[in-house]
Amino acid sequence: MHWHKSFNNPSKAIGFTLLELLIAMAMGIAVMSGVVSVLVVSKSNYVTERELAALQENARFALKFLTEEIQMAGYNGCNDDALNIANSVNFTADDAWYLGGVGLEGFEEFANETDRAGFPDDYEDAASYYSDSVVIRRGEQSGLRIAPGPPYHNPNSAVIPMNNAHDVQPGTIMVISSVDCQQTGVFQLTGPTNTNDNATTMVHNTGRGGNPTPGNCTRNLGGNFTCGSGTSAGTTYPPGSSLMRMSTQGFYVGTSSVGNQIPALFRSSLGLNEATETAILNTEELVQGVELMQLSYGVDLVGDDGLADQYMDADNASMNWDAVVSVRINLRMRSIFTVYNEDVAFGEFMGIADTDGSDRFLRQIVGTTVKIRNR
Repeated sequence: MHWHKSFNNPSKAIGFTLLELLIAMAMGIAVMSGVVSVLVVSKSNYVTERELAALQENARFALKFLTEEIQMAGYNGCNDDALNIANSVNFTADDAWYLGGVGLEGFEEFANETDRAGFPDDYEDAASYYSDSVVIRRGEQSGLRIAPGPPYHNPNSAVIPMNNAHDVQPGTIMVISSVDCQQTGVFQLTGPTNTNDNATTMVHNTGRGGNPTPGNCTRNLGGNFTCGSGTSAGTTYPPGSSLMRMSTQGFYVGTSSVGNQIPALFRSSLGLNEATETAILNTEELVQGVELMQLSYGVDLVGDDGLADQYMDADNASMNWDAVVSVRINLRMRSIFTVYNEDVAFGEFMGIADTDGSDRFLRQIVGTTVKIRNR
């Protein structure tokens, strides 16, 4: 008997039937679909984790930055507010917010998308609706003090002898506080011209030839006044009195310069144009992803014990900014890129219902309460 091997006979070759081919194709498609699904899910998880990590990092930075500044609000070299504040800087109403005022002042969110009143003029058009703003004014620690003397501070000649050489340039807004913390003065440095960064005096004259700008309305740094109101006095500050650059910072939420309607936290701060000896404003974007900022202020109403008896919004008719001892910060953070593949509903944030989740961004709410150290 002879066995016939079909593989040696082309006419008897075995192949795939149409049914087998269809089954194989279906199995391949199923496997590939599974692989694609895994890849899609993996990519989605990666994007979500990346955006969540970035959101949380931005939130930490924003809260840390705001906390550190609010804690120092009103600092003037002393632990308590001075009884008298003499501000000789010849500022106008338009620049009053960064050249004068109490240590901390808040501005309430725009009530609607047609009302822009209330915020400082310099950044109200750049500020987003539904977010509050806060201004922090304080002195920057420097270690500069009035020298033991003689000579001593002479208010008539407006010359302050310093304990050390300094590099502060004319035009800088300065804060001076007496040793007993009873008197604080604010002035614009008029000299000397400090090209070698080794000046040993500070001058608070009423200006020279139009510079610096806006200048001082008086040499007096005593009493309780601003230019045009209050009572001034030619106070002599004793040796050991501290001098600091004045820091004013206005924080608000706006739209990032990167574009694409990315929200961001901004700071508008007091600066100096050294060439013209002019006080100016600098605006910088601090961190992206801050979509809404809501602030409330703890006010010490009873006993002057430094404890908040009630939290108020900035537009409360009973607000006394001198009595604010703490600030509650609430931020709604938003991812930079979309995360979700479908609409995600979001509830109201501090009474604000501004999103239906159709933009598919990731959002998270963070907050903290900050005690002001100098109250």
